[in-house]
Amino acid sequence: MKSTIFLVISLILLSCHKKTEKKALTDHYKNWETLEIRTRSEILTISRFSDSAGYYQETDNRKLEIPSGGKKIIFTEAEKDSLGKYIYESVTQPKFTDIRATDYAGNVIFKFDKGNMNLVCEYNSVGDWTEVSENTQKIYNLISRKIKLSKN
Repeated sequence: MKSTIFLVISLILLSCHKKTEKKALTDHYKNWETLEIRTRSEILTISRFSDSAGYYQETDNRKLEIPSGGKKIIFTEAEKDSLGKYIYESVTQPKFTDIRATDYAGNVIFKFDKGNMNLVCEYNSVGDWTEVSENTQKIYNLISRKIKLSKN
């Protein structure tokens, strides 16, 4: 009888301990400083501590320039949190794909910067990068409400 009670208590303690560890792992996406989405010709940088995002286009000679109009790109805290989650999941759980495109079309790099560590996921020659996974589609949909970002 005593051994049965001991076994039940041990199982409960071990079970609760694992749930705590799992919850701690899911909170990592909230601790970012900078998010970056880089396509073949564009760079979007979102800082957690800034009210606006940086958007640049690369020209043929590789110089970066702000697009004409100088419009500020502003993301709400909720939008930043969603992008943080989608990008974190994209870099920690990348989707492997058999999609191949010619002429190197469809390049995207996602960068999740925590200050002292960067997580990066890069897709090359995948055609429409928004179709690689559900997260890449969510990232594109959220960003496309603010700016027009290249899909390939």
